[in-house]
Amino acid sequence: MQLHWAILIAGTFGMAHAAPGERTVAITFDDLPAAGAGNPDEDPALTTDVIRAINTSIVTALAAHHVPATAFVNERGIAPNPDASARQQIVAQWTAAGMDLGNHTWSHADFNPLSVEEFEQEIEKGEPTIQRLMRDAGKKLTWFRFPMNHTGGEAAKHDAIARYLSHRGYKAAVSTIENEDYEFERAYRAMLAAHDASAARKLRAEYLRYTATEIDYYAALHRQIFGRETAHVMLLHANRLNAGLIEDILDLFEARHYRFVTLAEAQSDPAFLTPDTFMTKFGPMWGYRWASVLGVPVDGSKETEPPGWVTAYGRDQTTR
Repeated sequence: MQLHWAILIAGTFGMAHAAPGERTVAITFDDLPAAGAGNPDEDPALTTDVIRAINTSIVTALAAHHVPATAFVNERGIAPNPDASARQQIVAQWTAAGMDLGNHTWSHADFNPLSVEEFEQEIEKGEPTIQRLMRDAGKKLTWFRFPMNHTGGEAAKHDAIARYLSHRGYKAAVSTIENEDYEFERAYRAMLAAHDASAARKLRAEYLRYTATEIDYYAALHRQIFGRETAHVMLLHANRLNAGLIEDILDLFEARHYRFVTLAEAQSDPAFLTPDTFMTKFGPMWGYRWASVLGVPVDGSKETEPPGWVTAYGRDQTTR
């Protein structure tokens, strides 16, 4: 996944253990109202009714499993749409269920090619719906997540936007587990369009297998870095694949004895206090970043990739 990071800097790190052996995870979703609703691409199959079904399915499953999730919104998928009011109501399902909303910029903007000032405008333009819904729920808008986890590839940009976010009252939401669901969703979208039910069944099974592998991989990575179980933050996207399989994904965590916690609780783990000094234009999970900062050698080549047939199906639809 991401880039394969081979961190070979020597070093040691000690930290007090909070609740030794306990496994906790915060579940987060990016790209509301739905990935492909203008963020970052435009999927014509994502009607407002389909978007409603995606969100309802996910929120219902989260509530049934007592998961206090956080969802990150791209305002471009709401405000310019003729169904803006309906889409606001769809997103309101999250706060109505007691969950939090966060800012994911207006348009799913990539920080890398933008100036700090341009990115600040993206952040502010992304606030109207989530600011109102969080206020109506009696909550403060707190969380911001960088699209693609691009946090600024050089110190000047990275530090400038960090100061801006702090001044505006935001905390940066990190992520420690991901499963490249966007690669699986790209192929799944093509399968649905082609009415390829057999391939879709195969993909769903492979997606769950791969997700299980990634959960275990990142848990082991953090044990290597910190010498203990740490809290985790799972990064998922609001899409049709996750809407259909969210129960199974939550079951994977429950089978591994994870307790679902808020994003704030997860990021209160002392591991998340590791200095944010690793500069990259890419978007690796924070375990890789922390390993570099702390001088812990890890071999990212041990992390597996999605099956080639999945990526090929999604990227080259003409071969179907």
